[in-house]
Amino acid sequence: ASLIRKDSKFEPPVRSPFNRNLIRDLKLGTFTMDVRVQSTIPDYGHRDLCLFFGYQDDSHLYYVHLGKEADDHANQIFIVNEKPRTKISTKTTKGTPWTDEWHNVRLSRNIESGEVLVYFDDMQTPAMTATDKTFGEGRVGFGSFDDIGNFDNVRIYVPE
Repeated sequence: ASLIRKDSKFEPPVRSPFNRNLIRDLKLGTFTMDVRVQSTIPDYGHRDLCLFFGYQDDSHLYYVHLGKEADDHANQIFIVNEKPRTKISTKTTKGTPWTDEWHNVRLSRNIESGEVLVYFDDMQTPAMTATDKTFGEGRVGFGSFDDIGNFDNVRIYVPE
């Protein structure tokens, strides 16, 4: 999948990412998703791509923001629950080391414990962690707050 337009026509009901592409007819609880990602926007401080999960509707969802520089609104795991995004990360990094190349990302969620782990290139040590059980199973997908990029080789694993 490719995000080729920075200026999405979608207007979220509360402050949250504008560019969202959800996998149709797939709702997941506990899962691991591996995906290759490529940011195709010229480099700047808030260069980003996002992964969505636990998506109930446009006002109730989780997302991972892979932002170049971290702050309370970037490079975090967020919940959107009828109000603008709220950071739920318990661990993050100083920023996502974007280049123009492809990168490997893993998103792992355990619905029973609420644990969320996010890996970027290093699949041994999580770049971000969070724990939250507000939303149960939901849709998953890809996007960006307001940038462009590519997503490829999506693999989703669920326990039996």
